[in-house]
Amino acid sequence: MASRASRRSARKAGPVQPATIRLKAAAPASRLWTIFLGWLGALAVAAFVYSPAIEASFVFDDYHLPFTDPNAGAMPARFWIGGPRPLLIASYWANHLISGARPLSYHVVNIMLHSSSAVLVYLILEKVFAISAAGFLAVRFNVRWMALLGSAVFLLHPLQTESVDYIAGRSELLSALFVLAAWLLFLDRFEDKTTPWRAAAIMLCAAAAVLSKETAVSLAGLFVATDIYFRKESLSARFRKRILLYAPGLLGLLAAAIVILRSLATSTTAGFASGSTPFEYALTQCRVIAIYLRLFLFPAGQNIDWQVPYYHSLRDSQAWLYVLGLALFVALIAWLYNKARLLSFGLLVFLLALAPTSSFIPLQDALAERRMYLPIVGLSIALAGILNFGGGEVRRTSVLIRILAPALLVILAVLTYNRSHVWSSGKLLWEDSIAKNPRNIRAIANLGGVFMLNHDCAGAAREYRKIVDMQGVDELNGRNLGSAYECSQQQDLALSVYRRLVAAHPTADVYVRIGFLEGVRNNVDASLGAFEKALQLDPNNAQAYAFRGVARLALHDVPDATEDFRHALAIDPGNAVAATWMAKLPGGR
Repeated sequence: MASRASRRSARKAGPVQPATIRLKAAAPASRLWTIFLGWLGALAVAAFVYSPAIEASFVFDDYHLPFTDPNAGAMPARFWIGGPRPLLIASYWANHLISGARPLSYHVVNIMLHSSSAVLVYLILEKVFAISAAGFLAVRFNVRWMALLGSAVFLLHPLQTESVDYIAGRSELLSALFVLAAWLLFLDRFEDKTTPWRAAAIMLCAAAAVLSKETAVSLAGLFVATDIYFRKESLSARFRKRILLYAPGLLGLLAAAIVILRSLATSTTAGFASGSTPFEYALTQCRVIAIYLRLFLFPAGQNIDWQVPYYHSLRDSQAWLYVLGLALFVALIAWLYNKARLLSFGLLVFLLALAPTSSFIPLQDALAERRMYLPIVGLSIALAGILNFGGGEVRRTSVLIRILAPALLVILAVLTYNRSHVWSSGKLLWEDSIAKNPRNIRAIANLGGVFMLNHDCAGAAREYRKIVDMQGVDELNGRNLGSAYECSQQQDLALSVYRRLVAAHPTADVYVRIGFLEGVRNNVDASLGAFEKALQLDPNNAQAYAFRGVARLALHDVPDATEDFRHALAIDPGNAVAATWMAKLPGGR
């Protein structure tokens, strides 16, 4: 039996490190089999929690992607992969070959990508924790248990629903998958000199990540931060070991930056033409980052369309307070570097992963939940750092994790399942957004669009009317409301809206609609007058000629009607109205 003195000595020595950090080496085949089984498990869990939205229809930006084009199946390869994100669009192309414009296969691929990333997160966390403990950092938890918990949080957190359930969110999934693969290759054999083959593999993954979404350039920061935090030698010695990676990586980063800046120069939703200045955007992001942290810790009030207002100066509302909060957060990361390095590292990874979208390059939307997809990895590392910072013996900490982790994961799974239910239809999604912000014009307009797609024209008119009541008639909402009234057979209301619209914003297309509706009401003179105004505004409006031809036929003016139909077909050979009536005329063809 050990003496009291020996037991006291053991307690003073602190936790026994080797029991927690020496991961038993498995045979390569056995290790691969274990990883595959882990992927199947992650896939099964993800398939369940995201199942409510697995057959959800397209929403929002999905309709701007190539697979919604009616002619997509006949388009050449450059139609699919000619843009700035060729790997992302190529993945949509593969889906289109499988199921056309039916959304099921798109959702299935998203879930598979997310499950694969969760496995990579486990392997990365396992490496990071082991590297931490193998150096000069005391790790007071079971590495594998903590890695499993962190990867499960990544898999199940409801903040991930926008990336997984939203087909357009695949840009986050695919780029993160390649970022994580590159980072895992970087962490493997961390202390060894980077070989040419390993450098090439890392660079290939990094390039694939950037070609999936430009925000993957944050990977460079992850590499440098990892080397700074966990080095056992001087920085110069460390960078010399990485010369085969960092030298070409720097050139690749510069090339990517040039390409990204060029694309930003022509973009209307991102860059310096997006409607806000870099200062205003950076100021607003101080608040947005605080919201992201709150959503991670307390995921309530999620919204597809946050509509966070931009700050214009430090005096706006509480702008200065958020700036101070972010400055203190950065100072905390620096202070924790020597006190709790793992916690400091996790928080820094969170900021680095957010940097491309939460710095000074303006984006149209200040906040989007899908941008938190990769940063959650950093917060998972920080979670381990918090447990480690608290001290305690390995056995006690592991028991705590095993008791509390299942309850935490069940809560996250329930929240994610419920949030996926909201994503199961466009109607639920936009109604949820409007409930949280009743004056969100874009959300109301999108709900109206959902009603139109579902042939609920009265419902669409109701929503579009709300927008007109809030902001008056403009070219967009006037056309939407008028079209909804036409669709619901309320021609008088449609005419009233169109007349208000042309009084403020006269356009040829709206005069064509007025002429058409007057013709339906047998007001032929009013109809002809509207078509005349349309042609004054746009002499090459084929539809105005076609409908004027129909009106002239009502007056038995066959020669002029025939001339109008010929004008319409000369401008637009596919004009159905002109072609149909020409075929009915004597000698028409």
